[in-house]
Amino acid sequence: MNLSKSSPFGWMNRILSLCFVVALSLSVVSCNDDDNRPSGQFSDGVFIVNEGNFGSANGSVTHYSGANVATQDVFGLVNSGRALGDVVQSMTIDDNVGYIVVNNSKKVEVVTASTFESLYTIDNLALPRYLTVDDNIAYVTEWVSFTEDGRVSVVDLKTHTVVDKITTGAGAENILDHDGLLYVSNKFTNTVSVISKDDREVIKTITVAYSPGQLLPDDNGMIWVVCGGSYGANDGALVEIDPSKSKKPAEESVVKTIELSMNIAFPKAAISPDKTALFYFSGKNVYRFNVTANSAPASPLIAAAAATSFYGIGIDRKTNVLYVADDKGFAGSGTVFRYDLTGGVLDNFTAGVGPSGFAFED
Repeated sequence: MNLSKSSPFGWMNRILSLCFVVALSLSVVSCNDDDNRPSGQFSDGVFIVNEGNFGSANGSVTHYSGANVATQDVFGLVNSGRALGDVVQSMTIDDNVGYIVVNNSKKVEVVTASTFESLYTIDNLALPRYLTVDDNIAYVTEWVSFTEDGRVSVVDLKTHTVVDKITTGAGAENILDHDGLLYVSNKFTNTVSVISKDDREVIKTITVAYSPGQLLPDDNGMIWVVCGGSYGANDGALVEIDPSKSKKPAEESVVKTIELSMNIAFPKAAISPDKTALFYFSGKNVYRFNVTANSAPASPLIAAAAATSFYGIGIDRKTNVLYVADDKGFAGSGTVFRYDLTGGVLDNFTAGVGPSGFAFED
């Protein structure tokens, strides 16, 4: 049979061939890693967590895009003006889901990260601070109160409910999931609790310097604990612990302690993308510490004369950009300064009230 262009069968073959080419093109495009990223208005860039004024329920999240555009209060913008809550403490992104911990509102708001559309709310928490996610379970640190021990609440993300609670030391703060164990810094003490996820119990308590906060793993397999120090004593420190000793209660976990000869009012830090250097701050200064060093840096990497008081820090590992948040004394909108990792000034932009932390897309 002659399947010429004038034949209805010829036209059918041409249409089928065209459909095949289109399908093949779509298949090739879908294999591009860049196009596998979640689509949405907020699918690139960084989220800035703004605490807001205590008791005012004006905490928010700012988005700063790859095109250098800052969008304020993205939660309210997308969700019909809803207020995010009172003291927005932290945000964690896992598999395009954003978990926003709201401390004084005692909840976690859960959103689609790329669009910021609200998914659900986790309630029945007591002064929550930070969280980490493993599969369908979230582990949320809680202060509980200023007179009781802190704890980690275990949340089933399928039912959005708390299914277990693990008591730690007072002021359960930062949390790190490392090699199947949870490390929790107890901010009102000088300890880090090590928790077995299988047994959901503390298997070891590590003594560090006072007021531990951020927990960061380095390229040598060690974990660094940023400790703010006790009030007025100028005894802040960076403490290196060996996680291989975590299941051996009788063995010392602390490898070395780097005395900083000053307090760190907000014990937060970021680690370089290659995990060889810690960046921490005090006042208007940012310091860089090489994890192989045995003493604190003698001078700051950044001395920001234009800042009021730094309150948060983070590094975008995709762009090697250092973000430092200035709370401006909570008197109005804060400012975020951007630097390269050598301390070179890039630019700055306006955030919400009390910017204190950052969340980066995976």
